[in-house]
Amino acid sequence: MVDTENYTGADCSGSSGGSNRVLTLANIGTTKPGGFLVYVSGLALSLTTEYTVDHNNTGTEITFLNGMWDDMTIVVSYYQSVVSSLSTDFVNGPIADFGVSVVRTPVTTTTNFHGDKIYTDGTDAAMEVVFDTYKESHNLDKAGLTKVYDARIFIKPDATLNKYDKITYDSKVYRVEEVSIRNFDGTTVFYVAGLFYLEDE
Repeated sequence: MVDTENYTGADCSGSSGGSNRVLTLANIGTTKPGGFLVYVSGLALSLTTEYTVDHNNTGTEITFLNGMWDDMTIVVSYYQSVVSSLSTDFVNGPIADFGVSVVRTPVTTTTNFHGDKIYTDGTDAAMEVVFDTYKESHNLDKAGLTKVYDARIFIKPDATLNKYDKITYDSKVYRVEEVSIRNFDGTTVFYVAGLFYLEDE
């Protein structure tokens, strides 16, 4: 569905007749470049030569490069992503229903002169996740049967987790093998991390 907003130059920042005045739209989802049209006093403007745009998830900003007077009419038509609430859906759904508290230990890695990795633990912090004790499964590859990982966690899109970090849950310590993003229509909904159990921790 196309959204259309009507303004005048008086709705822009700056003074009447000035250049580089900024208009902030009322979008509540990320505006899309495709089909984004800007008309001033009935004339369609050209992107990059007459205006620039920052496609934000809310409050997309249009900068008019030429003089903009307060009495000029502005019409903006655009499409926007309607999934901007998906990240909060994850928090209000799976995290609220199945979330558990784990301890994240941030880990920094260095390599010594032998080429061996040295892991240095940082300060522990609590993190709320959905924990999945992954079923024993294997991938068939050229080398034979290879174990995937021991567990996985699903975390909020604004959480921080990196490869090699430690996760402690139910008195067991795991190391993060990989962290992957789950996006939908350009919106990060949650992250998935694969974990390996550290038997010597």
